[in-house]
Amino acid sequence: MTLTKDQKHLIISALLGAVIFLLVPASNGLTDQGVRLLAVFIPTIYLWMTVGGGWACWMSVTAGVLLSAYEGVATFTGIWGSIFVAVLIPFFMIATVLDESGALEWIVKWMISRKFVHGRPTLFTIMFTLAMLLVSIFTVPIVVTVLFFKILNQICRSIGYTREDGFYRAHGMLIAWLAQTCDGCLIWGRAYILSMVTIIIGLGFDKFSPTGYMKIGLIYLALITVAALMIVKFWIRPDTSKFANFDDGAIRRDLKEHPMSKRAKIALGGMMVVLVMYILGAIPALGGVATYITGLSVAGPVMLVCAFLCVVTADGKPVMNLAETAAKISWPTIIFMGTIMYYAGTVGKAEYGITAWMQNLLAPYVGSIPAGVAFFIGLAIASVVTNLASNSVAVIVTCTSFVPAFLSVAGISHAKILTFASCIIAVCGTAFCTYSACATMGVVYCKEGIDYKGTPKYSIALCLIMVILCGALIIPFGDVLMGALV
Repeated sequence: MTLTKDQKHLIISALLGAVIFLLVPASNGLTDQGVRLLAVFIPTIYLWMTVGGGWACWMSVTAGVLLSAYEGVATFTGIWGSIFVAVLIPFFMIATVLDESGALEWIVKWMISRKFVHGRPTLFTIMFTLAMLLVSIFTVPIVVTVLFFKILNQICRSIGYTREDGFYRAHGMLIAWLAQTCDGCLIWGRAYILSMVTIIIGLGFDKFSPTGYMKIGLIYLALITVAALMIVKFWIRPDTSKFANFDDGAIRRDLKEHPMSKRAKIALGGMMVVLVMYILGAIPALGGVATYITGLSVAGPVMLVCAFLCVVTADGKPVMNLAETAAKISWPTIIFMGTIMYYAGTVGKAEYGITAWMQNLLAPYVGSIPAGVAFFIGLAIASVVTNLASNSVAVIVTCTSFVPAFLSVAGISHAKILTFASCIIAVCGTAFCTYSACATMGVVYCKEGIDYKGTPKYSIALCLIMVILCGALIIPFGDVLMGALV
């Protein structure tokens, strides 16, 4: 009998779990229950790296119940009952409607067709980039990637560029870099950020939240946007001689003749309501208003708007058809994130002793070198791992290793440690150096015709720049940025 790839990896993961269960001693703070958890969790990470989520998640949590690593009912309700799963499902549904209604494409075309862009390729690139950042607020990276490549192809054909030209490649790399990075920096409906923040909370930072992370996320996004534009302008230096042929007036006329549909306007308005409520809830000065909105939880606004879109009609039809839209959700992603959320809240619990174990193992090494050097090492490891495996896996591996060790070393402020952990989330969202770094890169290299040869050097340089900026510019100001959250 010939084994499939999934069957082979399942066998390897089972053997790995058996080795951990039989050979790893309950010592150095690690409890017997912690050994059983590691015997499930580490093979799970291996499966996430090789076969992805979905069935691997269900296999993992069930194995943990069978080994008595955790209790069954609490586990399964924890996965499906997570508040963040309740956020992701309606968010993905609204994002689907925004894409299908043409709202996002209309916004992009409006931004890149302003009169001041005419004849100015640098301004076009900047507006193209700003449009990407704006649209990324409302949807997921893969949608942003497909949408912007659609528009880029239209523009290149109209002005005489082919996929082999530097203009196409340069803007294609901007799409790859920033569409993916936004997923690690913008919090609204971001499964990755929501789950990773929970991991850090489980490591002892009870006041940390997705809103708190936004301080680091927005700084990181601003820095990488500037760095990416600099690489395009001064290193790639695409030929822009044909840009004079760009007929921005034709786009403006088309937008005037084909205005945004009623369905698109209602869906966009609904998402804006969600974002405004999140912002208001994060402003303490609003007092009772902020308290009330916060009490709705992160799920309340997006679920309410989603229900509203199912009731309100446009041109005689509901803005959102619940059954049709729900069928387009990536349910393996939901399962994966629900499982990560459960593990995020479990691994750091005292009864397992995993945090204490990591502290005892790594603290002597971390404490023997300057803190700044240790931060750089952690950031570099995270950047490498995220480009070879899942970004979520990269955060779990790096944070559960380094954060407990830092916490046990005297002289390192907890605010700087929290800033480091936040930078890890952002750095691990910067995954675009390989074909397999993320789904976005699969689209870029395999579907949209960007030649992989010659592009990794730009991506690697951008990752290196961000590691340096995090270690030299963001973390040193950790006491100011995150002091209120420790």
